[in-house]
Amino acid sequence: MDGPAKIHSHSALTITTNFDDDIISEEHYDNELTLTGDELFRAVQKVTSENKDYAKEFNKEYNKLEKPTNPQKPKRLLPRPTCSNIKKGYDYVMKKATWPMAKRVIKAAVAYWFAYVIDLIVPVMKAIGSGTFLSIVMVCYFQPSRTFGSLCESAAWGIVAAFMATAWSLLGITISSTLREPDQMFDIRATIIHVFFLAIGTFTLSYDKIKWPPMRYGAINACIIMTFSLTQAYVHPDEKYHIIKSLLIPMLIGPACSLLVNILLWPEHATTNYIPYLHETLQSFIDLLDQETHFFLRDTYNRNTIAKLHRTVQDNLANLDMAKREAQHEVSFSKIGPEDILEITRLVKSMHMTLGGLALSGVIEEELMKDGEEGTVEIRINGDDADPHADQASFSVNEPLSPTSTIGTIGNEEDLTSLLNILRPICTELSEACQLCLADCITRVDHLQHNCREPWYYRLWPFKLKPRADHNKNVLDDPFGYLQEAIAKFNESREEALARLFDVNHTISPSPQRLFLLLILFENSLNEVAESLGFLVGIVKVLSTTRQSKRFWFPSIPILKRIRNFGEIDEDGWKIYEHKTREEEDEELGNEVFDPDVTPPSNSVQKLWYHLWLIRNWFDSKYAVFAFKNTLVVTCLCLPAFLPGSYEWFDIYRGQWAVVSAVLSFAPTTGGAVLQFLGRLLGVAMGAVMALIAWNITKGNVYGLAAVLFLFSLLLWFIYLNSKVWTVGGIIMLVNFPLVLANAYQASYDVGLPDDIYTIAAKRTTAVSIGITAAFVMNMIPWPHTGRVEVRHRLSRTISDIGVLYSMTVSSLIKENKESNNLITTKAFRKLVTRINRSIAIERLLLSRTVYEPPLRGNYPMEKYARMINIVEHMVNLVSGMEYTLHGLNGTEWREDLADALNPLKCHYITHILTAFHILSTALENRIPLPPYNIISSASTSNHGQFSLGYRISRRIKKTASEITMDDLETPAYACYCAYLIKTSHLTNELIKLVSVVKSLVGVNRYVKELVDF
Repeated sequence: MDGPAKIHSHSALTITTNFDDDIISEEHYDNELTLTGDELFRAVQKVTSENKDYAKEFNKEYNKLEKPTNPQKPKRLLPRPTCSNIKKGYDYVMKKATWPMAKRVIKAAVAYWFAYVIDLIVPVMKAIGSGTFLSIVMVCYFQPSRTFGSLCESAAWGIVAAFMATAWSLLGITISSTLREPDQMFDIRATIIHVFFLAIGTFTLSYDKIKWPPMRYGAINACIIMTFSLTQAYVHPDEKYHIIKSLLIPMLIGPACSLLVNILLWPEHATTNYIPYLHETLQSFIDLLDQETHFFLRDTYNRNTIAKLHRTVQDNLANLDMAKREAQHEVSFSKIGPEDILEITRLVKSMHMTLGGLALSGVIEEELMKDGEEGTVEIRINGDDADPHADQASFSVNEPLSPTSTIGTIGNEEDLTSLLNILRPICTELSEACQLCLADCITRVDHLQHNCREPWYYRLWPFKLKPRADHNKNVLDDPFGYLQEAIAKFNESREEALARLFDVNHTISPSPQRLFLLLILFENSLNEVAESLGFLVGIVKVLSTTRQSKRFWFPSIPILKRIRNFGEIDEDGWKIYEHKTREEEDEELGNEVFDPDVTPPSNSVQKLWYHLWLIRNWFDSKYAVFAFKNTLVVTCLCLPAFLPGSYEWFDIYRGQWAVVSAVLSFAPTTGGAVLQFLGRLLGVAMGAVMALIAWNITKGNVYGLAAVLFLFSLLLWFIYLNSKVWTVGGIIMLVNFPLVLANAYQASYDVGLPDDIYTIAAKRTTAVSIGITAAFVMNMIPWPHTGRVEVRHRLSRTISDIGVLYSMTVSSLIKENKESNNLITTKAFRKLVTRINRSIAIERLLLSRTVYEPPLRGNYPMEKYARMINIVEHMVNLVSGMEYTLHGLNGTEWREDLADALNPLKCHYITHILTAFHILSTALENRIPLPPYNIISSASTSNHGQFSLGYRISRRIKKTASEITMDDLETPAYACYCAYLIKTSHLTNELIKLVSVVKSLVGVNRYVKELVDF
């Protein structure tokens, strides 16, 4: 455009709009869902004219915009600490200090203290050796605050890995002893054997740790045993069995302490872990329903409220799904079992799909308001200048109006006002009824958890609290009947109001048409929410009335399926789901893998070289490189233990802890490496300082040490369990604090090295710091794997997956077979949606860690990547919501009309959309500039005529929102049809925004652009 578009309308409002070049692509940003500020003002002002407070507030806000003032820059970059900041921190601590969290902290502290007390028993300490303090390390990693099944599984794999490492180390020590000369302490052949076994074992553990989640904690046990045994047995080969015994026994004591405390103190299982997540999920459903019905086209708009609530719902669902999977793996003693949990989760996910329509209506409205606020640079109230005789809005632009634009050209605003006055009160009543039923579900679910957490000795406690009178009281006596009455009342009130409306006029044509579609989408989604809630209310009521006693429930998933738990990584409290390779994803989706350089191997020789080529590619993979780096740093740090001039000080300074710390401090990305480097260095220093303070307070007294350690551990575990970022340093602090005290106490009884507390703290801190620093240096060089690049690659594959998901959705609409009608229930579709959502969660995590990566080559455009993640997340919800909407169109003429509109033989819409996904994915993956022309269909008839997306969809929008009869509004398929139209239109809107963001990142092909301009 040569100038801004000026809009003169019946209302006394004229808006002059300029758009930011970074948001708008090179084509005219023309979409059928883009509402002007004038249009929103006229539509909302009419329906809220009766609300004096709202009108006063609305006009007050616009009057503020008439005289904009330049905001002053803050004088201070960092805010001064004030009482409000202190109060905010206090409120955060009090929010976290709940009774469930207190139980987790107490359980962890008791097991931690119990393992330390075992080390304080002198006969046990002398019988086992100096390795008794390793039981404290095991408690830190095998935390008793988890569920019993999860803890048993981790402990079992830890013990298995410990025995495997013991056998591997004994094999290496035996071979080296056979090759070594009898009277020669240092032998080159023995050195090679020890280094070889240590390197191979480290490589295997490092690769398995990152690719196979059950072996994460087992790798820690195996690493400690291999490092200490292979280095100490090289100098003292005759004491190899004593060395192995002093290492292996504490590996068994630590998990035993955790399991014992887990059973005796508030035992938790799958149900006690699942129900709190279900409670939070249902509560987030209530919040979303309340906010959506309160703000949607009614009240002063609260920016970003709905989007934040929708993300909260998704996070809660992810936690719920994780708890559900744990419930399928363990034995529980409760009122509900794994099958019940599986069915409840299925119903909750189904309800979330219907709630997605409500969230979508709010997000679309939010986007429209946001675009209006960010693009509006001048707003004028024209008073008497407006034409009082104008019945329609007149538009003056420099270029012909697009066929997609239906602003003010068709329809009557009074019809939209009438529909709003009809639907708004009955939707509010139905929403309140749904919220009440959800609250009843929460109460009944909490009752299912009662008496599930009490330990066996609770019945012997004489001072039990008496239950309150309302302890087992529900919100509603018959929630299912109440909900059915609310739905029936909603339908009756709707029919009566529509009958009165259509008594005067046989047809209506609401305007603006996009607001009408939003209204129909909201009403249809709310009705679906109520219907899906009925199933959830029914099963919860049945369970709450029939399950009055507890019983044992055994997992239905076989043990072998639990072992094949690949792809999930829990990295210091951050759970990550790893992507499969591109070839694995293509094979899973049924795609053929092509190599442009060669044809597929046809004989045995070619197949041999092909497999060798695959092995070579595996060595270049990031996980193999990660394992090689671990092996290299371990080998380099252990070399002093096998040299004549350095083995003594290596043993004195406990150089083995440098090796163990290096293995534990490796991170897959640069941002994670920087975070772990800083956090672990701070943690080891704080742990040593706390140990010095505790020792000086108690003067080495055994009872004082036990008491002070328990008090300190309460604080340390509370910080560790409640802080996401501090987990990387908190675990080192929890380990270093008791180990310094344990070594000092052992030295006082001539066990271990005879050093004082300050020397022990300095040596241990030095050794651990060397290992952490070595791991950080090896992470940085050579070839650091930055999180910034990983975010870009993952976003590229996510965009490609969305293209696959969209092609599946559209094919289910176009294909005329019955099997395609239930695509959303198929396993492939659900797995793909789950994989995309997990990938987006990883991208958010990696993006948050990029702040720790130094901007060496330039500043990182974090805002653009954050915006891109929000766009792709919204697109996934749109595409899955489109497929869910098709269920209401099965077997109707409305589905045939949509299939006809999107038929590739008649419309290039699908081709352009899928091509856009492919080009954007390729451009991000390979940093290729985009072409200067538009990669998605323009809305102009001069370019594509009747084949353009905007033309065909706009025709259906006009047709759908014009000359509406009562039969249309009473037909459920009509509401689904309107919902599908608005979702399709908004998907195009989001894709245009995605193109603009990617174009700002990768640029435009300059030479082709010059040719096109020429």
